[in-house]
Amino acid sequence: MNILDIAVITFSPTGASRKVALNIAQGTGVAQIRNIDLTHAPSEARLGDNSLAIISVPVYGGKPAPMAVQRMQQISGNGTPAVVVAVYGNRHYESALEQLSDLARAKGFKVIAAATFVGEHSYSTPATPIAVGRPDSDDCAQAQRLGAAVIQKLSSGNVTEVDAAAIEQPAQPEGAMEVFHATIAQWKSQGVKSPRTPVTDASLCVHCGSCVALCPNQAIERGNECNTDADRCIKCCACVKGCPQKARTMPSPFAPLISKNFAPRKDNKVIL
Repeated sequence: MNILDIAVITFSPTGASRKVALNIAQGTGVAQIRNIDLTHAPSEARLGDNSLAIISVPVYGGKPAPMAVQRMQQISGNGTPAVVVAVYGNRHYESALEQLSDLARAKGFKVIAAATFVGEHSYSTPATPIAVGRPDSDDCAQAQRLGAAVIQKLSSGNVTEVDAAAIEQPAQPEGAMEVFHATIAQWKSQGVKSPRTPVTDASLCVHCGSCVALCPNQAIERGNECNTDADRCIKCCACVKGCPQKARTMPSPFAPLISKNFAPRKDNKVIL
């Protein structure tokens, strides 16, 4: 099969999903790579069967980021081979990869490879580190090897689709999932809630507007950077990660819970 170009389709507020996808694309050796950014400038796109789509989105609560799903409605294929990638924060992706695969098929793509990669969790902080720095150099090398394997599969004329549900599940520390779910159940009974938006320290904010530019859903207004529209905020923490003054934080109780119980490095998984 002759692939003329790679379409990198990403929703990536903090950059991890895009970094994985670009490394897969680079690994294919195909020179023509085009970016379809669903994060800030979603637009309609229809791909043919001489393109290879790499669809990479973050996992939020065990599902593909809802805004990514929404914006994927503007993208369609026509028997276009695709690699789908769920990027999760070292806990678990649950049904996210399977849902993303189903969505891609519904939009006209042939899912000929699927993968789960680990990216630094949105809630990770120096005090509560969760997969810090990932995807790192090892992850990027794995992504490039996946790209090379995908193009080899297509070059042989093999367009067999894969079952994303059959991918190897991540190994979990003993008892970690039980503790995680029991703690959440306890929080619900006690009325403990996670904040709806990041918190801004007004004494540190210099109104530079970085958070405004980074927000994928216009939840922050220029000149009013200390406030966040809770109805628009998707808790991606792009504003937190990208604030040059470190004025924004996301004091979620999930951060210490995940950091404590899911510290061991998880491996990326591929089905091809």
